[in-house]
Amino acid sequence: MWPLDHQRTRLRDLLGDVFDTVTADRLLALTRTGLRLVPGRSGDAGHSRLGGLPRLDDGTPWPTHRDVPLDPLAVIDLAELGPCDLPEPPPGVRFLSVFFLVEQPELLWTVPDPSTTWRVVPAKADAAERPAPDSARVRSARTVEFAPVLTLPAWEDEIVPRTLAVADTPHPADPEDRIDVYTEVTEVWDELIGTELGHHDHRIGGWPTPVQAPVFGDVETDPAPDHSSNGDDGVPWRLLLQLDSDEHLGWEWGDSGMLYFVAHDAHLQAGDFDATWLEMQCT
Repeated sequence: MWPLDHQRTRLRDLLGDVFDTVTADRLLALTRTGLRLVPGRSGDAGHSRLGGLPRLDDGTPWPTHRDVPLDPLAVIDLAELGPCDLPEPPPGVRFLSVFFLVEQPELLWTVPDPSTTWRVVPAKADAAERPAPDSARVRSARTVEFAPVLTLPAWEDEIVPRTLAVADTPHPADPEDRIDVYTEVTEVWDELIGTELGHHDHRIGGWPTPVQAPVFGDVETDPAPDHSSNGDDGVPWRLLLQLDSDEHLGWEWGDSGMLYFVAHDAHLQAGDFDATWLEMQCT
């Protein structure tokens, strides 16, 4: 993938082709740096992976929902991450193991406390792989590495019409409208990134890739633990992990959907991963 400086130049050129200089610079300032999870090179395997067994500290129980073991989705080795828009975790946190009930994603909408259906579990550097309970579904591990990418908010995020100085209204039909033009730029940019890195958008950090509606806006309507901490651009949430539907891993989130694990800056800095919230969107 191109270096971030090169990405910024290319994206600035795309924006500058359709917007005046001031608007193009304001839109470029909205970018967040994310890390795409791409297949690791042979012989250069790190600890981070999709699927496989989790890494848990001694004494940390395997997370469950009503005594049903959750399924491991990913292990992230924070020492392997490059620059992105997430804050540094507290000292002592090395691994994050991510869990979900893969075969029952609909429980996110049907149980009184959906937060029992997922978990993000931190662990120290000496945490070992934990054998799975018999009823947990463990996918074959796919080692990943991280490619930095610049991401833009979706047109539905209220920060976009604010930046473009247009009314926050439903998507207009006029092809010359500034929202329409911005949408075309984001589609071109996403296609360029997909051509370079593949079209499974597994990612840490950056702006979410919504399937239906702005992810951070959806979180605000859920009974999430805390809505009080604002990010540096007025959005209180950060994208901790985005997982795409992926036939190679046996993941189908609804109908070609995505999972979004999100958290506040303050919670990430404090290592309070119990405050992570999960959204799922699908077509």
